[in-house]
Amino acid sequence: MELTKRLILELLKNEKLMNPGECVEFTFKDWTLILRKEEHIYDPCNFSIMGDHKNGASWNRRYIGMEKAFLHVLNHFNENANMKNRYKSLLDVMVDAKAEIKQE
Repeated sequence: MELTKRLILELLKNEKLMNPGECVEFTFKDWTLILRKEEHIYDPCNFSIMGDHKNGASWNRRYIGMEKAFLHVLNHFNENANMKNRYKSLLDVMVDAKAEIKQE
């Protein structure tokens, strides 16, 4: 399934109901990604994103919260402190009419 604003809102709504090991697969741009609820041994990092790009690149990081995970994806996995992120919060994404993800 494609990453959409609606999917993000649904997953955030059910974040606390997810069990460790539970996964959700979605696509974003040329990436196939898996959001995973992590086991408690990784606290405070309770979610991870793993994925593969169509060019063969792969990605795997843990995050403190689902919101941080989605925000990192939507900012194209930017880890360069010298590059400004497009979004500072998921609210910025939700109100951006030119966002790279669809509403539905």
